[in-house]
Amino acid sequence: YRVQEALEQAASEEDRCALAQELRGHVCQVISCPHGNHVLQKCITTMQPESLQFIIDELTQHEGSVVRAAKHRYGCRIVQHLLRTCPPTQVSRIAGRLLEEAAALACHSYGTYTLQRMLEFGTEEQRYQLVRCVERNATRIGLSPVGGGVLEAAINHAALKDKVWIARAVAQDPKVLVAMARTKVGHSCVLLVLENLQQGEFQSVFAGLAQHLDTLRASRFGRKVAAEVCRLNGPAQ
Repeated sequence: YRVQEALEQAASEEDRCALAQELRGHVCQVISCPHGNHVLQKCITTMQPESLQFIIDELTQHEGSVVRAAKHRYGCRIVQHLLRTCPPTQVSRIAGRLLEEAAALACHSYGTYTLQRMLEFGTEEQRYQLVRCVERNATRIGLSPVGGGVLEAAINHAALKDKVWIARAVAQDPKVLVAMARTKVGHSCVLLVLENLQQGEFQSVFAGLAQHLDTLRASRFGRKVAAEVCRLNGPAQ
């Protein structure tokens, strides 16, 4: 706590860099420390992006370090802060490592949040590549208990034409939609999928979901999806 306070109260960037000097060579160890990760977070929030290059360099120095950090309960916070704070060009190596394992990270309880930040703050090209990966792996991601977060972020941040393609990929199998609709993370994504399907595609998707209305109504979050299906599919249901 004293180091964090010192970083906040430092009179200049030079003073903050001097305090952060102690972390050099130890980033990959500190990143997974219950206390040390807070010091790294404070560095990221108080120092200039160019002063944070040593964190990026050490994190990308060894194969697999970025992905391990993204999957760690503390490390994922550091990666997210870097994606949010630093210019996309500065964290391009981090983004590249994340893209290589994007399908697995989207299904991971901590990795999913890192990909959501990348969709939010990445370059247009990084976002495009991630959206394509999400589209190709929509079924796998949709069936994951946490995958709905990445799917929803992909639709929200994708280009207009890509929103439709992601929605179509998710909606291909009614069982995926039903599984997602029954979870806190997934049900809002299902509503977004329905919203982004084109008019001519509604009927077949709704017909598939209509067979599972009882299952949907039996769950807290599924009831919201069931109500929307009935509203859009007409009063008969």
